[in-house]
Parts: sequence; structure tokens; C-alpha cells
Amino acid sequence: MPIRYMGTKRHIAYRVRDIVSQLEPQGRVLDLFSGMGAVAESLAGVRSVITNDALSFTNSFARARFLGGARSHTIADVVELLRAPYRVRVGELSAAHRGRLREEQRALDGDEDTLRTYMGSVECVANSDRAARAAAEAKADTSAGHYQLATLYFSAGYFGLRQAIQLDALRFAIDSLDEDCEVSRDWLLASWLGAASTVINAPGHTAQFLQPNDATGFGRIRRYWRRSLWDEFQTRLLELKPIGSSQWRRRNGVVNSDALALMKYGDLRGVGAVYADPPYTKDQYSRYYHVYETLYRYDFPDSHGAGRVRSDRFSTGFCLKSGVVGAFEELFDAVASRGIPLILSYPTEGLLASRGLTVPDLLTDRLNLAAVHSFQAQHSTMGASSGSTTKDATENLYVCTA
Repeated sequence: MPIRYMGTKRHIAYRVRDIVSQLEPQGRVLDLFSGMGAVAESLAGVRSVITNDALSFTNSFARARFLGGARSHTIADVVELLRAPYRVRVGELSAAHRGRLREEQRALDGDEDTLRTYMGSVECVANSDRAARAAAEAKADTSAGHYQLATLYFSAGYFGLRQAIQLDALRFAIDSLDEDCEVSRDWLLASWLGAASTVINAPGHTAQFLQPNDATGFGRIRRYWRRSLWDEFQTRLLELKPIGSSQWRRRNGVVNSDALALMKYGDLRGVGAVYADPPYTKDQYSRYYHVYETLYRYDFPDSHGAGRVRSDRFSTGFCLKSGVVGAFEELFDAVASRGIPLILSYPTEGLLASRGLTVPDLLTDRLNLAAVHSFQAQHSTMGASSGSTTKDATENLYVCTA
């Protein structure tokens, strides 16, 4: 998995693949809430796919993995292209933050209290007007000075300062490449984000970063902050490979849209089936991936709270007790109007149950329920700080026809 993603359907992807292979009419499969693309990956060689997700960073991974021909550049070629501009920007940022780097090193060499004090004292856009002004200046800067977002937003929290500097310097190097060099930008950016996910100081999501509240947390942060982002990036370049054949990838598509808007207004010509895996809890997923979204967009948003989150995070009615019924009704009406089959993944314990309703209740007069496949699964508890990190759930695959 390129980035650890809560709610991934990797554990049931083969079941979806088997159902899809038996559906008529033949045509591309629209993976409506694709996330990191586990289901789309399982369909390689079975059906061509269109992946869709409301978060833009996931689409970079989808384009890198599910589109395009063979890569013409080796990893050695890429490293050689990026090395010089990367080193230049690392040097500039390291000189600008020399004092903080020394302070951080002392904190890492100290004890839990020293590191906790350091993390609590560092200014970032979420807690400092000065840092916010620096971010505004960097946003408007058209030179190398633009590249300091990770340093201003996420250092001394999700990343060590040295790692944040490396993230900014590597983004500068990627963005500096000549457009004519034909290196896949999505391959580079997805590998960059994947490297960030490998070193990030977080419990499997980025709603908040971890604190050195005990020996275990202290040891983890020290280990993670001492890892090299540059080294991890090269590893991810190697690991992030195109999926399936070039012929299969040429028939695929990637979309960045709200799922309901896409179903109602999008151009879905050639789509033979829809796979939908809507959120099933009250937690808006964008909260758990805001660091990756901000890094990818590199847009210097506002930032607030202990998690340093952006205020314009995507939200959906599927995660609202007051909106979940309406969201499902919109989805089913849109699918029915298209006249194509729907495979819906939704657990018995999903938010819809809090309204005393089931999926079949809402299908009535909209779609025909052709089959239901139910099985036990383990769902994430969203990085719970205590107790089990997973819980038992009954997963259901509803096969619906118009």
C-alpha cells in the first residue's frame, strides 16, 4: 500500500473483482471512492477502470500507477536530475534555521521532557502570527524561497525540522525539472509523499502527531526523526511501479471529484459498472489525511489546532448522521438514472444504522438488489490511543441492478 489508508478495501478487493468479472454490460469500472486504489489494482487485466477520489493527493498515486506507458528513466537518472537542486535548497534552508536545528538535535539527544518542551515551543503557522506571515510571503514568492511549506507548517510535530527541510528541498527539485525531460511528475510526487508517510510521526493517520509522553513515544519520535527523507524517497521510487500492462493503463482514467457530483453530472460514457465504498463512520476522512493533501497541493492554507489542520477540508454527507440518508438516496438515484450495475461496499455497523435503516431499505423503488455477500472483517478504530486498533465488523457487498 503506497500510503497506509484507513478503510482500505484490499482485504475484499478480490471479492469485488470476482463480482465485476460476471457483470454485464462490459465496460470500464468506475471506482467511485477509490482511496489508494486497492480495488482498481485488483481489476488489472479484468476491466479497465476510472478511479475517483475527492482528495487530490490520492489521484497522484492513481495516475502514477494506473495510467501511462513504460517509464523511460531509471531511478539513477531521476536521482541525478534531482540531486543538485535538492542540495542547494537543503543548504539554504539549513542555514536559515541553523539555530533551530541545533536546538532540535539537543532535544533528540536529551530526555522525554527536553523533547516535549522543544516540540511545544516551536512556532508554526497554526500557533504563530510570525510563521503565518512567513507562509504568506513564501506563497507569493516565485523563487526558491517559495519552498518552505513543510518547514513552516509541520516541523517539530509530524516531521523533524531536518526532515521538513528535506521535504521542501525535494519538492523544489521536482518542481524545477524541465517539462521536456519526460520524467513522470506523478511518479516523483507520489514517491515524495510515500517517503513522507514512511517517516511521519503519526499513528497511521495525520489527525494529530504523537507526543513523547512516555519512553515508547520518546523512542519512536527519535527513531523516526533521524530517518533520511532523501533515502526513503529513493526507496519509494523503486517500489512505486505501474500496475498492469501498458495496454490496460491506456484505457484507464483518473478523476478528482465529489462522488455524488460525478455520478450526477460527470461524463461516464463507456462505464459498465460502479463500485462504491462510501465512508461509514461520523469521521470525515479528510481530517486524517490533511498533511498529505497540503503537501501535495503546496498551497499554503490557513492552519489551526493541535493537528495543524486546514479549514477547507472536504466533507461529505455520508459522514453526517443528519445527511447520510440523503447521501445514499442521491447515490442510488444517480446510479439508477445511468442504468448501470452498482456494487456497494458497506458494513452492517455503518452510520446508516444509527438512523435505524439498512441499505436495502433505501434501494426500494430505486435499484434491484440482485445479491448480497456478507462476511466478517476487521475495521480500523482510527488509530485509537488505547485498546485495540481494530474491531470486528460485518462487511457487505450489495450487487444492485437498474
